[in-house]
Amino acid sequence: MKKNTFLIVSLALCLLVTGSVFTATKVKTETLTSGKPLPVPRVIKDRPLQIGWLVEEMSFESYQRVWKHAQIEAEHRGWKITPVLDAKTIDAQRDALEVFIRKNVDAIVINYAQMQTLKDLVIQARNKGIGVYCVDNTLVPGVIVNATQHNGVVGARIFYYGAERIDSKGKVLILNEARPCIYQERCFAVEGLIKKGYPSLDLVGAEGCKEISDYFTKTVDYLTKYGKQLSWIFVYADIEGLQAARAIEQAGFTRDDIFVTGIDGGSQVYAEIRNGSPMVATMSQPFEEYCHAAFEVINQVQIEGIAPGDAGSMVPKGRTLYFQAVLTTPENVPSVGTSIHTVFSDTYYNPKDKDAWYFWGKPYTITE
Repeated sequence: MKKNTFLIVSLALCLLVTGSVFTATKVKTETLTSGKPLPVPRVIKDRPLQIGWLVEEMSFESYQRVWKHAQIEAEHRGWKITPVLDAKTIDAQRDALEVFIRKNVDAIVINYAQMQTLKDLVIQARNKGIGVYCVDNTLVPGVIVNATQHNGVVGARIFYYGAERIDSKGKVLILNEARPCIYQERCFAVEGLIKKGYPSLDLVGAEGCKEISDYFTKTVDYLTKYGKQLSWIFVYADIEGLQAARAIEQAGFTRDDIFVTGIDGGSQVYAEIRNGSPMVATMSQPFEEYCHAAFEVINQVQIEGIAPGDAGSMVPKGRTLYFQAVLTTPENVPSVGTSIHTVFSDTYYNPKDKDAWYFWGKPYTITE
């Protein structure tokens, strides 16, 4: 009898201890970022947080601006970044994420990549306790937050500028990105406005372009067909818009004949606007503000321990933080040598607030 009693007590103690271990090691999950529960990213207290940084390439000024500010943020916070800055192919992007996962970094930030092809790796990273965040990118399940602009709204905003410039009359060509992404929304909004609300505007084409050279060749095609009858080329982004501007110049036209609008902002397009090229306006994106917001969320989730969906979380239900772009034209194009933050004096920049994040480090400066 004593032996049986001893066995029963021993078994009970074993179950109690085992249950305590299971309880102590239970992983906290969240359901905001995916249809299924995912582990909340690990909280780092006793060492610098480690970030893996991924971007498709660095030839675009927008990516350069984000990366520059990311380094400022990391230095200010005492964090470490391992970058992959030239993942031009889907295979290269997948390889980079796989390396980050094997190295078990604490967080991954994706500035731009083909997100639909990376969905499985995002979930794989999250299941290891790695936070995944995006800057001006397309959301997929598992990404905690994306920081960007209201792309459709921004497209509509610069549309009204262009329409007013030609008294809402004339032929318009839209050149869009062919690959599915949030940037396409800019052109979709404009296409809808022209077709539904502006009968005096003639939309002669809405083309998707796969390569940057396509923006030049398609512009040449339409210039050959319409010549000076074409009034305005609406391009989804600045660098691509500059290809259209070059084609217009080579055909012997000026901005008074045919003009181009883009979206992004930065030294290169500001110089074009300032110097009289066919590129007349852009919507300047606050890329630095996007980047700062992503780092603030990382800090909240993985330093302070406030998970997505918790009380006080910065992460909204839609997982996207939106910020305001600014219309930049010949009338307000910024001067060479000024901080990029001055462009956003109507939205976030206050020159008197010297302790604000936009005074950290050495911000991006507008050049020739």
